[in-house]
Amino acid sequence: MLFTRLYALLSLMLCQMAASALLVDYSAARGDDPSKMGQLNLESTRGTKVSKNTADLYIKSDVDWRGTKCAHFHRKKDWIRAEYHALNKKTESGKTYFIGYQFALGVIPDALMIWQWKEYVANANGGGANIPLSLEVRNGKLQFEYASSASSSRVPQWTKAIKTNTVHTIGIEILAKSSGGHVRLWWDGKPATFSTTGTTLLEGNTFPGRADPKFGAYRGEVVEVNTYIYQVQIGNTKSELDSKFFSS
Repeated sequence: MLFTRLYALLSLMLCQMAASALLVDYSAARGDDPSKMGQLNLESTRGTKVSKNTADLYIKSDVDWRGTKCAHFHRKKDWIRAEYHALNKKTESGKTYFIGYQFALGVIPDALMIWQWKEYVANANGGGANIPLSLEVRNGKLQFEYASSASSSRVPQWTKAIKTNTVHTIGIEILAKSSGGHVRLWWDGKPATFSTTGTTLLEGNTFPGRADPKFGAYRGEVVEVNTYIYQVQIGNTKSELDSKFFSS
């Protein structure tokens, strides 16, 4: 009888642990390989994919300008992409995703996209935005952008002046739905207010068909780019993630 109870309790604990496991959990401080973030995406010139790190295009374990452990994303001038594609073909409609992202930028060129919620299905039929949600540098400021459909451009929803060689955290909540989806944003642990709604909630089409998160450096190719990522976490509940992403 005692054995049966212990077995049932252990089974319940294992189920709870499995249910609360982070979907992505990368920590440079812990010594994790950057590949824990997902699938490597390197691209030199537009359409020219690169399968592994080179001297001019790489994502590797390194240290930043202070000597702090990080994933170092590097692209030479005119080259376009150094990203990790997280949760490839694993995101699902109707689920909520909480994302924690700690980073610093070595440069802040116009059009540098450091995170995107990239659509892979609906945009092939012209029905969904290619990039429904993104974090992009414009005029020395970081913008959180939203595009509602394939025919609409990305519209800034929130902006923040940003400096080079400064560590920041971003927290993002996404309810992944094509109708009735929503987003919330936290900057350095504090809730962000969207300029378009005047509230901390942005509603819209956040999942046209299948959208996945990507981290790193896309576009902004007018200069050599170096960016640094210290931590990436993704889960289905906010409590799973490090509290610094959603501290207030």
